[in-house]
Amino acid sequence: MRLFFALAFVAASTAVLAQPSGEGQSPWQTFIEGGVVHQIDTDLDEGGSYSATRASIEAGLAFATGPRDSIGVSLGYTRDDYRFDGSLGLAGRDPWGSLHEYRVSVPWRKGFGERINAFALPSLRWSAESGGDLGDAMTAGLIAGANYRVSDRLSIGPGIGVFDEIEDSVNVFPILLIDWQITETLALETGGGLGATRGPGLQLNSTAIEGWTLSLGGRYETYRFRLDDDGAVPDGVGEEKGVAMFLAASYRSSPGVSVSVLAGLELDGKLRLEDSNGDKILSDDADPAPFVGFAFRARF
Repeated sequence: MRLFFALAFVAASTAVLAQPSGEGQSPWQTFIEGGVVHQIDTDLDEGGSYSATRASIEAGLAFATGPRDSIGVSLGYTRDDYRFDGSLGLAGRDPWGSLHEYRVSVPWRKGFGERINAFALPSLRWSAESGGDLGDAMTAGLIAGANYRVSDRLSIGPGIGVFDEIEDSVNVFPILLIDWQITETLALETGGGLGATRGPGLQLNSTAIEGWTLSLGGRYETYRFRLDDDGAVPDGVGEEKGVAMFLAASYRSSPGVSVSVLAGLELDGKLRLEDSNGDKILSDDADPAPFVGFAFRARF
């Protein structure tokens, strides 16, 4: 279940998109964020069902080299626990159980002139089932882009994500970078947390209630991982894809600290089981899958 997208969306922006420190403040900034999301049991087309729970934690440090310039590093860990029920199709193979992802990224951003802001986010990831070979589970990626400040209310520009995949071709996807303050309390923006996620997304935020941010968002994501050496398909590859929509409520308990709750639906879910060379063995489609969760973020 690739659901950290939701945690990243409802948490405040990560170091790559963070605002620089004000005059007189330290140029150093740290953050820690995390959360848990549970996907409720959902049926698979070929028979059986599955559910999943994801827990994630990430921390980072950034140094502001100028008013709009910074460089940093972040480390993250995520665990997914899947449960398959049924005797038919992919569920009958009980294809995978607990997954682990370790990641490191180096966010960089820089302002050019008065209106252009650019960023780059190279990263390394290791994604494998318990007992899987992490040496065969490493992938590299880059998310980069630039936006142009059209006015005090609108910044927009292009971005791109490039990730190699386990036993698969390189995944390239476009990103719309937008920060549009539609009204005093309503804004449309690219989802935060790009370092922890794969896939483009957008969210609409309302701050009409003091201290609260209400969000409606969506994102497409894909996730591939190496399987256990002694599992259903030794050294094989698992994959999950889906489009997720969510509603979230975030409360800022103090400056730099927020907590969030969320609920949503994953649509067009697809699961795929491959051998060690990346050749298809089985695949299945999932019914719309509801999920709920919570997240937190603190910036210092």
